[in-house]
Amino acid sequence: MASKQQVRASHILIKHQGSRRKASWKDPEGQVIMNTTKESAISQLKSLRDDILSDKANFVDVASRVSDCSSAKRGGDLGE
Repeated sequence: MASKQQVRASHILIKHQGSRRKASWKDPEGQVIMNTTKESAISQLKSLRDDILSDKANFVDVASRVSDCSSAKRGGDLGE
């Protein structure tokens, strides 16, 4: 019998002008999202990634503070 393997996933989502749904828990009216370009969102994410990888920031703290996903309240945790 094959054993089931599970992985836990977490993410940081920064929405932008091209996002399907232009509102989030932290920007319910979508004002910031509508003024964020895709390139700007990518740049922000790359900067956050660099800070996390260099231990200047903690993933859970960053996800809780900046992610547009409702998973932010769980530190970006999407579950298993």
